[in-house]
Amino acid sequence: MGVTEIEIVEGTIHDLKKVYQRFTADFASEELKGYEHLKLLMSKTRYKLLLAKDPITNEEVGYAFIYEFDRLQSIWLDYMAIDDQFRGSGYGALLFKKLTKWKQNGFSGGIFIEVEMPEEKEGFTRENQLRRIRFYERLGAKRLPIPYQLPTKDGGLPMYLYFWPSPDVEKLPKEQIQEAISEVFHYIHSDIKHKDYILMEFYTLIEDGLLYLDRLRK
Repeated sequence: MGVTEIEIVEGTIHDLKKVYQRFTADFASEELKGYEHLKLLMSKTRYKLLLAKDPITNEEVGYAFIYEFDRLQSIWLDYMAIDDQFRGSGYGALLFKKLTKWKQNGFSGGIFIEVEMPEEKEGFTRENQLRRIRFYERLGAKRLPIPYQLPTKDGGLPMYLYFWPSPDVEKLPKEQIQEAISEVFHYIHSDIKHKDYILMEFYTLIEDGLLYLDRLRK
């Protein structure tokens, strides 16, 4: 029987020190941010480390890094992971559902999520990537019709960009998507010198999302 409840608390720089070793093992090396950069982002208040805890045992079971937009009624889920020994128990879905109700910034619109594209080669990595995609889709996230690229020091890394819409959101105008991505590139990826070049490779190709998205993703 899976767990039914989870608590999230905002982490500190001290917590970042404890989480960082797990963080480097949870994500592909090209997707990682350095410790000092994460520390800098957290010092600017809109980028937060959230710790997920079991309310009964008080054990820390996972974490998430989120960015609260300056103006948009949405958040950007930068990273989310459940610790190995707790995976498969339902903590991941509970944590994500908590994020859909995040109210600290007047949030009511939705959640942007970067998701790895599955490798073509069959194997453990591809299956994990597909499982992650199924996880977010099962929770209601929709893939946006965007040739999105994650800015890295080695160039743009093609990724899927998903959006979880709150119940009252039916359309995601391209202007809002462009604003969200531009703000994230400027804020989260300030450590990438060529981020603007990467952004302009797909910025003008962004289209409206959600209303007709299911038809486009086939």
